[in-house]
Amino acid sequence: MKKLMMVGGSGVLGLCLGLVMSAQGIKAQTLALAGLIAVPTVAVGLIVADTKGQQRINQAESKASDALRSLDGMSTKLTASEERQARLKVDLAQMQGTLTRFKELLKACESERCQSAESISQLQCELADLRSALAQRNERLEELEAEVEEWEQTFHTKLDVEADKRFQVAKLAEIRKIEAENDEITREAMDIVRGFRQWGIEVDARLQDRGEFVKSVTSQYNDHLEGLKGSISTQVGEYVKQIEILNVKVAMLQRKLQGDLIEPEYGQFGYAVEGKIANDIARRVWEDLQIPLAVKGYQVKPDGSVDVGYGYSRSIPVEALTADLNRHSGNLAKWLGIHKITSIRKLEIADLLVVTFRREPAVKEDTVKLLAGSSQEFISYVTSHPIRYRLIADPGQGKTPVTAVMVSEILKVGGTRGNTGKGKKIPHTLVTVSCPDVESSQKDSDYPLEIFLKYGNTTTAVKSIDDALEDWQYRKRDTTYAENFFQLWVWDELDNTLSSCDDPKGTGEAFKKILKQCHHTGVGWIVSGQSVMTSQIPGFMDDDRELFTQIIIDTSKIRKYLEKYGKKILSAKVVSQLVKNLDDLEPYIEDKNSMITDAARLLRLGLILDDKSPKLYFLPNLDNAEFDNEKIESVITQADQMKRQFLVRASGKNGSGLANEVQNAYGEGVTKKVAAPPFPTIGGSDHSSHSSQIPHCPHCGGSDLKVIENGKRYQCKGCTKRFVNSKVIWK
Repeated sequence: MKKLMMVGGSGVLGLCLGLVMSAQGIKAQTLALAGLIAVPTVAVGLIVADTKGQQRINQAESKASDALRSLDGMSTKLTASEERQARLKVDLAQMQGTLTRFKELLKACESERCQSAESISQLQCELADLRSALAQRNERLEELEAEVEEWEQTFHTKLDVEADKRFQVAKLAEIRKIEAENDEITREAMDIVRGFRQWGIEVDARLQDRGEFVKSVTSQYNDHLEGLKGSISTQVGEYVKQIEILNVKVAMLQRKLQGDLIEPEYGQFGYAVEGKIANDIARRVWEDLQIPLAVKGYQVKPDGSVDVGYGYSRSIPVEALTADLNRHSGNLAKWLGIHKITSIRKLEIADLLVVTFRREPAVKEDTVKLLAGSSQEFISYVTSHPIRYRLIADPGQGKTPVTAVMVSEILKVGGTRGNTGKGKKIPHTLVTVSCPDVESSQKDSDYPLEIFLKYGNTTTAVKSIDDALEDWQYRKRDTTYAENFFQLWVWDELDNTLSSCDDPKGTGEAFKKILKQCHHTGVGWIVSGQSVMTSQIPGFMDDDRELFTQIIIDTSKIRKYLEKYGKKILSAKVVSQLVKNLDDLEPYIEDKNSMITDAARLLRLGLILDDKSPKLYFLPNLDNAEFDNEKIESVITQADQMKRQFLVRASGKNGSGLANEVQNAYGEGVTKKVAAPPFPTIGGSDHSSHSSQIPHCPHCGGSDLKVIENGKRYQCKGCTKRFVNSKVIWK
């Protein structure tokens, strides 16, 4: 305690001394010495720690100085850009001087054009003077001709007066002389006229030549002027383009200084295929979307996928960039020839965009065989286990096609006594199908189980449950029949059928009797619905799922089931393994289905919740369903005959008693007038040898039927429904 007080006291004393000395203006070295004198041994350790912190500060300052040096480098680049801009200004000044010289040349051409115009005007004036002189000479010639005529008339008059006496001979000589002079004068006048005409023609020719020359000079001048203007405008345009390019380059440099990408940057990865794909992704994004990316590197992960890091422009919001790339990821994968781009995300710890892709599917064919069984293995499971299946799937996911294949394979193999997996095979199998509203459904216009369809609307589907209970009561009485004919009931949309009953909960409770007791008499069932919750079936609870072997179809439905019930009925390890297997199989299924155009042949996955362990199988498609119609009709006929014989023996061949027995056994309102035993509705067929019976419609009960398709089908004229022979009710 005393040591602590001493240490504390010495520290306080040193601090106080330091403050006093600093107040008096003592040097820093003296203060440091005083502090060291006052620092105890423990404080020395703190000083050492502070020294390490100071070293870290020095390192940070060193990094800051490096950043400043890089900034100086950028300033140097900016200075170089300014020098280039100054040189451009000098070039622009030279271009302006050249433009001034061109303007002076243009002025000289304009003055020459003015002089040519003046020469043309002078020539035109001279031509006008010559034309006026020629006109005056023509007028003088006309006057001379008039005077000659007048003189001749006067001369002839005088000659006429004195001719006879004095000048006969002289007259003739004078006349000849005058005529010769006249001819000479005429010739001279004509020569003068011809000379003037030739001179006028020559003047016109010279004027025309001069005009053509002036026009040619003017045209050449205009052409030269236009070419000069075009050349000047072209040069100006080129200079403007260069200035714009330089402005763009300056803007790009400014954007680079701000951290933006101007164009894609590619990595140097040698011959690595992953690196080439990384560069190709950046190149394709730039070509298609005009988004620049900088390839930073890639990493091949243990699962075979590849992560590629990309830098991006800070001016682009990363959310919008991610959305655009995700929207085009499918096209990118196709163009690159890779399997899939699985994800595009921003790295949280840095400004990087991470693109993950797979060159090949995540699982190989051999691995797929380990993760899920084949469709043939699914069929083998269905035919070797008790037939008490419940199919769960969303609409349009293949419940009915899978059911049809299951029925087809069960008919080939046959059911067992007690409906057990290893029981003795029963020789024959009867199938009865209930599907409410199938007759009015456009989706099920080509119902694959139509040959077995007995209950095709909601009303008859509700009645099917009572018929199943009555058939069970009959099988308990007629054990021979039960040992020879296995009865398979198929209830499509069971939850909707029970919901349509007057008492859904009570009917559901009665239906559970079928599931719990009927299998002892050689009865099996396949039901289907949409809800994964068993409690959604009227009269059922979640624990009643044990009454079925549940088959969940499609990966999304399987995930939903595992989330809802997985950990209740399975271990956490099994659930996690199933989820992992689904993750591995989904890309494989998507890849296979992308090549299929027929929806009925799509590859689908099913989960069978077996008592021992869950099993994944690839489900068969509708192409695997095959039915032998003749054999089916033959089995139905044999079953009808065996029932009729039993009822005859049980009734003691009494017609009225037999009618009551049939009414009790099958719930059919058979009249007492029937002498021969009636054919039951369940699996009934047309026997034309018994003329006392009339076929009735199984839908409306009408007897006005028409035979179609060469006797293979009937059509009711009342409700217009069509049905096969096996569905006819004989009364």
